Amino acid sequence: MKLSEIAKLVNGEMRGNDIEISGVSNLDFQAEGTLGYAENKNALAIMSQSVVSALLLPQNLECDSKPVIKTENPKLAFSTVLEIFSPYQTYSGKEYPNTYIAGSAKIGKNVTVMPFACVMDDAEIGDNTVIYPHVFIGNGARIGKDCVLKSGVKVDDLTVLGDRVIIHHNSVIGGDGFGYIQDDGKNHKLAQIGTIVVGNDTEIGACVTIDRATIGTTLIGEDVKIDNLVQIGHNCKIGDHTIIVSQVGIAGSSTVGKNCIFAGQVGIADHITIGDNVVILAKAGVEKKKIESNSVLLGYPARDAILTRRIFAAEEKLPELVKTIRELKEKIEHEKK
Repeated sequence: MKLSEIAKLVNGEMRGNDIEISGVSNLDFQAEGTLGYAENKNALAIMSQSVVSALLLPQNLECDSKPVIKTENPKLAFSTVLEIFSPYQTYSGKEYPNTYIAGSAKIGKNVTVMPFACVMDDAEIGDNTVIYPHVFIGNGARIGKDCVLKSGVKVDDLTVLGDRVIIHHNSVIGGDGFGYIQDDGKNHKLAQIGTIVVGNDTEIGACVTIDRATIGTTLIGEDVKIDNLVQIGHNCKIGDHTIIVSQVGIAGSSTVGKNCIFAGQVGIADHITIGDNVVILAKAGVEKKKIESNSVLLGYPARDAILTRRIFAAEEKLPELVKTIRELKEKIEHEKK
């Protein structure tokens, strides 16, 4: 593909020779004939001396040694270029044997259902959606347009997925919430009769579990990005554009605002309300029932990150402080005698 063609696709401006591009490169991998990417001066210093044939740059960087594409958002443009050169196969309505599709299910146009997938009664699948092998779609579930469900995904009964939802391998959407009643020394299961709705443009990683509501709806907003190995409990509500990193656990009936970021291994207790634009740093544990918008939290129990770092710094001095206090105490007692 010509460099000028790529420039048009990413709404960029080409400068230099209109060369042929056969792939992409970054700081970890460089090859001849490829388009590299640099978003700052340090990266540019490396990439400009590498074997890559052209560079994708922001407007504030210059390179005289190679042809370039200038763009306002080079990271977003690079994402588009990666899709152009992706080696992975795309599917459009291909029919496969050994699938089970119930007679009452409604299948849209150009839908791909691969071997050993199961689509149950009254389920609906929107146009251009791809269902990989061993996917289970339950009774009355609704899958939107242009979705991708990777192998082993389970979408339980009455679950609703919006358009352009991507779910990676072995995730379970709409399983029973974790609800039990203790009586006479025994645990009695509390029936989980609610549903779950996942908004448009949300992507869910591998081995994620999101439980349906006990009553009502578990709600995952639009453009939410969930990493691998995340657990979201029944009746939770996750706001639009929120990012949840691997191994986060959110207990039942908690509400998360829009544009939040939860780093790895964050734990959220049940019935917590978290505002918009909240950042919770890795391994923090949230028990406080209400977290104000725009907070940045760290530690257990999760508190303001600046305060927590000061506490961590003070903790390192505790052994010496204890020793000093002991010595002062002994001195005072000696003087009293």
